[in-house]
Amino acid sequence: MSISRLFFWVKLPSLNSQTFVTFMKKYILPFLCAASMGLLVSCTTITVDAPQPAELSLGRGARISIVPEAGSDAGEMAHELFQLFSGTGYYQLVDRANLGQTMNERNFQRMSQVENRGGGRIKGVDAFIYLQAEGISGARSDRSSFTYDGKTITTYSTKTTANYIANYRAVMTASSQIAGGRRIELSDDRTAYSSEGYPAAPDPYPLIQGMRNKAAGQIFQSLHPSVLKIRRSIGGTKSQSAKEAVRLANAGLWREATAAAERGVQEVPADPEAHYILAIVYQGTGRYADAEHVLKQLIAMSPNGKYAAAIRENQAVWTNASRFQRQM
Repeated sequence: MSISRLFFWVKLPSLNSQTFVTFMKKYILPFLCAASMGLLVSCTTITVDAPQPAELSLGRGARISIVPEAGSDAGEMAHELFQLFSGTGYYQLVDRANLGQTMNERNFQRMSQVENRGGGRIKGVDAFIYLQAEGISGARSDRSSFTYDGKTITTYSTKTTANYIANYRAVMTASSQIAGGRRIELSDDRTAYSSEGYPAAPDPYPLIQGMRNKAAGQIFQSLHPSVLKIRRSIGGTKSQSAKEAVRLANAGLWREATAAAERGVQEVPADPEAHYILAIVYQGTGRYADAEHVLKQLIAMSPNGKYAAAIRENQAVWTNASRFQRQM
């Protein structure tokens, strides 16, 4: 049926708002939805996780001790960082805050703090996170005057400025090597105003607390493995099993998706998109070496196609994910 005959068949309503809305809902919207569904079937996406290693390079269950070394806020920073690390369920947190009091040249070996077979590895701890944190604040008062309607108006202000400096270093006890570390400097301020004299200075503690939380978050993100969400575009494929694999992967059923994607390649061996879907599903299940192998097959099938860029991205992103998997 031609478009002109379709609109002839559908009796157009009078152009008032109510009937127009009814017409749109009854005829036009279903047509648009059907067209959209057709597009979604031909081109969709899969989102996969790419775990990224961190500075500590420790696997699940690693024993970590957070040690405040110096500074007025080192203890509070250690507590904040402890909360972040313990909340992951990934590490074992070990209390060694007072270990430094017993470690010196004369009694270190005698007190059996060292595992002789471990190349100097300290018993019960895989890594130390040493912290130095200092929160400093100061206040300054000021006033300003201006003339309005022949009257001089004076305003008074007191500004509290807070600075926060945090240093950390992560040391692997098996090798005594520094796994990571850096210096974080933050600043914040708050001002109180009055027209009746200098106001009291704003409390610096909320400023310092906010900067402490921010610095702890930055330290944690540097040391703890993160997961990078990678969104992959999937084009049309002739394989019904490959299409089913996409649906299963987007539903989080990766085991079923893997089986379907493998069937898809067997169904249509010459279909590049079926191979690409299989590679992405392998990545989603952590089979990074298998994904690399499939992508290399794609390069051989289509040297100048979009898969050439895909395999370069694979090497940059999924090599790190493979490293993370070996740590687990």
